Amino acid sequence: MISIGVDLGGTKTMAVRVEDGRIIDKAKKSTPRVGGPDDVLDTIAAVVAKVDPEQRAATIGVGVPGPVRPGTGVLAVAKNLPGWDHDVDVAAGLGERCAGRRVLVDNDVNVGTLAEARVGAGTGVADLLGVFMGTGVGAGLVLDGTLRQGPRGIAGELGHAYVAFRDFETAAVGRGELEDYAGRRMMEARARACHAEGDTTALVDLAGDSRMKSSTWEKALDVDDPVAVRLVNDAADAMAAALASAVALLDVELIVLGGGMAERLGEPFRADLESRVTARAFAGISAPVRSARLGDTGGALGAALLAEAAG
Repeated sequence: MISIGVDLGGTKTMAVRVEDGRIIDKAKKSTPRVGGPDDVLDTIAAVVAKVDPEQRAATIGVGVPGPVRPGTGVLAVAKNLPGWDHDVDVAAGLGERCAGRRVLVDNDVNVGTLAEARVGAGTGVADLLGVFMGTGVGAGLVLDGTLRQGPRGIAGELGHAYVAFRDFETAAVGRGELEDYAGRRMMEARARACHAEGDTTALVDLAGDSRMKSSTWEKALDVDDPVAVRLVNDAADAMAAALASAVALLDVELIVLGGGMAERLGEPFRADLESRVTARAFAGISAPVRSARLGDTGGALGAALLAEAAG
């Protein structure tokens, strides 16, 4: 069986051709920074054509950066895509560009979690939570071996679970959601707020006026920068609180940890997080935290698996 999967991101769009469960070919292209949804859909169609020029795959799976209304293929407002300020029927628009083939659409973290469950770190586990630390915190949920979307497409959105009773809007650093502590964008906002209050930090020295990349945090931790250490510790604490709650609520057997920020923080962060989750376990029942294995192809591979399952 041949299936095509696409991972649509704010900076790049990647497509893979999967045959018998293996990636045979892949192609990527920069996601447009200007224009509108039509330009983005044209880019997706272009990478699909590169990996499947003969149109052998009957179904195309696409992972997109935002919640998708189940059964519709519609992605609502997507802040990191140009001109995407309204509902867009990705399935219909891409189908028209790809010879009328069937298109299945889901959230990018959902399909990334599906890939880790089927062929990655969660192979053989029926109930797991995938958590990906990047610009924000995304999560996907697999229960009884099936990707759980929920009736409105937001199942597993752990990054928007509240881990604080009071918000921080007065300091312009979030509302108390997990993302406000463990997402790179909001961690940067906190670091700059600390710097503005007089706490010198290598994070600002390294980044200047540019974005604090995951590698910036890694370098700051390497020199034991106090602000970086404190904020990463806060991130681990918030993550542990949310993950322990998820284990108690859903009884998942495994937590798969991925995303660019988690990769940069590495094994010390994973081990520390696992220890913190265990310390919060209800009735002594916890779940191991395992690093994701599929890297940047996980999202596209998961989208291909979504298409493959549809037949």
